[in-house]
Amino acid sequence: MTLCAWGDGSLAKQSLQRLCAALTLWHGCSLSSEGLNQRFTDRAVAFLREVFFLLLLHQRPLLLSAMETYRTCFTRLRILDSTSFLVPADYGEDYRGSVSSGVKIQFEYDLLSGACLQLCVQSANDSDARFAYHAQHTILPNDLCIRDLGFFSVAALAEIDARGAYYITRLRSDMKVYIKENGQWKEWDWESLGNQLEEGESVEMEHVYIGHERLYVPRLVFRRLTAEEWQKRMAYVRKKEKEKGRRWHAKPSNKRNTTSY
Repeated sequence: MTLCAWGDGSLAKQSLQRLCAALTLWHGCSLSSEGLNQRFTDRAVAFLREVFFLLLLHQRPLLLSAMETYRTCFTRLRILDSTSFLVPADYGEDYRGSVSSGVKIQFEYDLLSGACLQLCVQSANDSDARFAYHAQHTILPNDLCIRDLGFFSVAALAEIDARGAYYITRLRSDMKVYIKENGQWKEWDWESLGNQLEEGESVEMEHVYIGHERLYVPRLVFRRLTAEEWQKRMAYVRKKEKEKGRRWHAKPSNKRNTTSY
């Protein structure tokens, strides 16, 4: 548990001897390299899984006071996210990454019941949006699906709506938005609106369409980022693009944050 949960994240890169030395330093226990090697078994995986779900259950009482309001509106409050990390090159045939071997874990959790809805291990370069779309059959009426931008897909949002469920998601920066003015639909000018807002100021719009498919979105919140938020966002984007071996150039018109409901 110490090595897997409280280490520095380089467990797979360190030798068994070094890991044994770390355990001796932290806990004063004496363990041989082979003794440690024999502890990485299916039982160890089951143990870590059980600890993980117990932690989730212990967090739920802290949220119960706020949950009662949501229960009156939604069947489930589904939070879907993923995390990815590098693995040794020996795993390259089964788990591929953008640059080297990598693993991605997809996890969906119902905040109202504490149940794990999905837990999937896949290659790091597999698409989040594709995973979300193929998991649509699990969505029930009155579910609320909360996802970040990596899972954005117009087709997935349309399917959620068709199933009588709801969603909260970020909107892709290249997505066109259409609003109705004087009885006619026209494309929304992001940059013009952004220039009218102060840093941190937001505006909410109702009954808009997004994308060439003209997907109906009941509510769209547009917010201009603060200078600090903008710098953090750009640092994150540059880091991600560097990991993929690409160069990225920021545009002033991208200084915005949009969320659709």
